[in-house]
Amino acid sequence: MRGLTWRKVLFITILLGVVYGAVHMYFYINDLVQPVLMPVNQEYAGYANLPQKKLGLRLEPFVFQGWDGGDVQAVVVTKEGEESPRQSAVTFDLNRHPAENLGVIEYVLVCVNWDHGVLSALPLAESLTAAGLTCVLWDPRGVGDRRTSCTHGLKECADVPRLLDALGVTPGKYVVGVGQGYGAGLLLQAAAREPRIRGLVSIDSMASLRLSVERTLPDAPLKSLTLALMDLKINSSVGFECFDVAPVESASRLSRDVPVLVVNLVRNSPVSNLHDAVDIYRQLPGDVRDVWTLRGPGDRPGAEQREVEYLAGHGDKARTRTVSVHLERDEESTMLAIIHWLDDVMVPAWNSRPLNEPERPNLQTETGDE
Repeated sequence: MRGLTWRKVLFITILLGVVYGAVHMYFYINDLVQPVLMPVNQEYAGYANLPQKKLGLRLEPFVFQGWDGGDVQAVVVTKEGEESPRQSAVTFDLNRHPAENLGVIEYVLVCVNWDHGVLSALPLAESLTAAGLTCVLWDPRGVGDRRTSCTHGLKECADVPRLLDALGVTPGKYVVGVGQGYGAGLLLQAAAREPRIRGLVSIDSMASLRLSVERTLPDAPLKSLTLALMDLKINSSVGFECFDVAPVESASRLSRDVPVLVVNLVRNSPVSNLHDAVDIYRQLPGDVRDVWTLRGPGDRPGAEQREVEYLAGHGDKARTRTVSVHLERDEESTMLAIIHWLDDVMVPAWNSRPLNEPERPNLQTETGDE
């Protein structure tokens, strides 16, 4: 009888431990998944997504119908009136080193964050409009923040064809995408499906959501289980898994006619880093492609190139290779250099070959729910 009682106590203790562990794991997974499903940028907390006015800019808002049938807020941005400090820096540079080829670009699609999509993209738009470019910004969350969960561009990229339709962009027009962070990943996925995007600047895009999520987790024996449970939670909430979001794979499907500049600005970030930029660059099939990063403490003063190692191949056939990465001094000089890259590299690449008339995109392409 005593043995039976001891076994019952042991069983109950183990059962309580399992229940406690399951409950703890449930809340732990929920905490981990929250910033994946809703990556909110606290920098813009409390600010209106679309300001009434912005120094140096003319804002022309409009609404178009998104991939899910709901309204999406967008705005056309051009330079107007007194320049902002950021615009003045670009103007000063262009007075010394003019960019004379940019007039052929119809629109520059600018995307940065999932939340506050318009407001977060305005700094990039300031620099680009100072060079005479017309920018288009939009809110990936939809009017009134009606999209409650983020798919990291997997579904939101299907807004882009509808945005271009709303702008009246025909296949013969030159449209460029400039994205940063979330927006860079979205535009890589969009450009793989939308032939009207003729050039791309990708700043700090993740290579894949799976890799980024994995790097944010501490190394632990249950790491693989944690990742599997996170995928289950994400799938049950939104209908996709981390494996599904892979801008690096989208890069491999871009047209060879699309010039692409891949830029890494952030340091020591688990979400995206220089190796992500190199991986994306290596997958690009185009004849015109470049990869940049900022000069670091390990680079000699004034260095313009750095050799970055990567592993090519798999298993016994894997070999270490290197790629030359162009170095910029800081973020301000990088933005100026991007404008000159558009003028000196991208537009001449267009002019060196006839413009192929791309087929109109099929707006019924799969988005994950359709």
